[in-house]
Amino acid sequence: MNEENLEFLCDTIKYLGFGEELRPALQKGLEKQEAGFPLYFQTEFGKDEVEAILHFRRSNIHDLYFFEKYHLRLSSPTRTDELIQPFHIYKGKGITLKEGYNLLCGRSVNKDMTNRDGQPYNAWLQLDFSSRENDSFKIRQYHSNYGFDLERALDALPITDLNIPGDREKLLRSLRRGNLHPVGFAVGGKERKLYLEANPRFKMIQVYDLAMKPLKEFSQPQEMPIEHSPELNEPEPPATGNASKNDGLPGIKKNDPGGNDLSSDSKPKRKRISL
Repeated sequence: MNEENLEFLCDTIKYLGFGEELRPALQKGLEKQEAGFPLYFQTEFGKDEVEAILHFRRSNIHDLYFFEKYHLRLSSPTRTDELIQPFHIYKGKGITLKEGYNLLCGRSVNKDMTNRDGQPYNAWLQLDFSSRENDSFKIRQYHSNYGFDLERALDALPITDLNIPGDREKLLRSLRRGNLHPVGFAVGGKERKLYLEANPRFKMIQVYDLAMKPLKEFSQPQEMPIEHSPELNEPEPPATGNASKNDGLPGIKKNDPGGNDLSSDSKPKRKRISL
């Protein structure tokens, strides 16, 4: 077994949000020297349960293994079905566990990526639950010239609790990761606690009350409606590629996105990990 390979893979799964508890199972998998092996991971976000199957493959050229992809399943008490999506990993980078959860909840995630020609670019990603490709939901991308400006949309809102240095940057990072973030709003001369969600498709920040009811008076799209501003369809990077068939997870019922809402400072609860 290659010790450097083990350390790299441990760092990768830790960076992607799977923690350090998988190390013994990962080492055991590497020691078997087979063509590939899976690792299993379960945790909770609020009342939602997520299960991941991490797929590792041995290189055809070198005596090294790489983290190829993971399948993520979301089960929520607010849903009658389950949502499953594969997320590919490229050179140790890709969609994190929390970002994958946010995508399965129907929210959008902003990522710096690289296309198949090696050129870097930035885009908002969102799952299209009405379109399937190779047993996975299509990932729609909204690029910078699509017209959504997160910071400008944020400046248009009467947010009251951004006076502490670093709070604005923290909020921007949270929204870019796809989180549902609580903030204070000045409404009718009083402060009111509301939730924010980035909505690049409609070029706005979606605002919800504590009962998760959308507040249309604060959620206004930027510039022209979406139907007059076409989406750019650049090739999807390896980090968000499609699933291969027969990867060990059951099929998905075709449905709309759902899942409980989660604030940015919530942390997943650990359940079980096994090989």
